[in-house]
Amino acid sequence: MSPVGFGPSDINNPRNVQWGMVPESFWLTKVLIFDFDWIAREVTQVQHPMPDHETIDSLVAGLKATFRILRSFEIRLAMTSNLKLATVIEQLSEWNLAEDFDCIRCAEELPSLKPSPDLHINVMETLGIRPFKAIALETAPEGVQAARHAGLFCIAMKGQGLLADYELDSFTGEPLIFLLEKIDRVKRRQLEIG
Repeated sequence: MSPVGFGPSDINNPRNVQWGMVPESFWLTKVLIFDFDWIAREVTQVQHPMPDHETIDSLVAGLKATFRILRSFEIRLAMTSNLKLATVIEQLSEWNLAEDFDCIRCAEELPSLKPSPDLHINVMETLGIRPFKAIALETAPEGVQAARHAGLFCIAMKGQGLLADYELDSFTGEPLIFLLEKIDRVKRRQLEIG
């Protein structure tokens, strides 16, 4: 299965009927803030030893296809990490993913690291987005705590002991677009109630 469960046969048609023909105005979420480790896990599929270059290229192609779909719905992509910016950019460049992110915030750019919400807050300020318009995808307790303290809806891996708003069984289980549709419905109900 391809990364993040992406899989319509025609990736050149992001509004393929298989994806529900969701109008742009439907989407409440406007930014996905990925933790660097989330992308690293998508690319390597947490394989040891590291997968060969052909496998990595295939996994990156799946991620890029998913990113194209997200962009077709006017969803922007951002990244946060407690790693140094040079390390993150070097690895993303090796995978040909560095240019896919609208905003990347890392360790040396702000005085506080995760679990402080500073990285997430800075991303939202930079992109001009309020917390209810963003979703964080985190892999560690510090990241989940940071996202929650920043007021973000947070997705994490199930069984990690993380107190996220939504937990996934695996990174490749549910297609991300379907997941976002579900989450947007929940967020809209929360806004109506609150």
